[in-house]
Amino acid sequence: MRLLFCDSGFSPKEVDYLYQEEYQAAKAHQIPCFLISFEALKKQQMDLALQSVPVLPSKSLAIYRGWMLSYELYQQFYQALLAKNIQLINTPEAYRFCHYLPANYTTIKNYTPLSIFKPLASSFDINNFKEALAVFGNHPIIVKDYVKSQKHYWKEACFIPDASDLKQVEKITKRFIELQDVDLNVGIVYRAFVELEPLTTHAISGMPLTKEFRLFVKNGKIIAAANYWDQGDYDLVAPNLIFLKAVIPCIKSNFFSIDIAQQKDGNWIIVELGDGQVSGLPDGIDRFNFYSSLMDC
Repeated sequence: MRLLFCDSGFSPKEVDYLYQEEYQAAKAHQIPCFLISFEALKKQQMDLALQSVPVLPSKSLAIYRGWMLSYELYQQFYQALLAKNIQLINTPEAYRFCHYLPANYTTIKNYTPLSIFKPLASSFDINNFKEALAVFGNHPIIVKDYVKSQKHYWKEACFIPDASDLKQVEKITKRFIELQDVDLNVGIVYRAFVELEPLTTHAISGMPLTKEFRLFVKNGKIIAAANYWDQGDYDLVAPNLIFLKAVIPCIKSNFFSIDIAQQKDGNWIIVELGDGQVSGLPDGIDRFNFYSSLMDC
């Protein structure tokens, strides 16, 4: 097993500072690590991005730990690494499955908030969503793209109090699109807003935080779990993992993250899935133990 980390952007020999602890933990386990240029990768300059990655004598499995990539860019990345006898743990289709909500929604829909979605080919037109939005009635919703929201602009570009108020839906959606700018992922997603167990209010953005947890799964086994937020008091609440037993085997990925939360009625839901290679480790996950579990599973 090999690991691929992003370099610092200033030196091809220094790891990105946000991944320094992970890099050191991997090195402590004597896991071979290579650095890649994320800046070159974004520009689709594969030879430059992978200039520090050698051609291996035989095929070897690898895990990328770095910034998010579009499905199309991941495809190119995957193929470029194959030419060096390095195969990423998740195929492009597996990456797409967990990275984009619409790709996995059918699989998790019984455990996650009601959602509608459409690709955004050009400019946003509320009329293209009007019929689909009717399923929410006058209940609150949130808006996001196929991957991310602007949750730290909660009232301005995320939370919509009444799905039937199309003027408000349009206003908040357009602000969301404006903030996403070139980072908009594929299209627009509207999700039913559900009442979750409250935690606190974010110290900077003021968004309401809830008792969420992030889990990492490799080869069908949960290898790490921790509080999603490092703020607030979780009151020793432990995640209920029983409901995931029926879900995890259906996730078409070798390595993924799964965010879960408890509703006010006590039931647990899946907030979202993520490809494990581009999902951040919460502060509560010990880096050394994480890489030990990652290699053992």
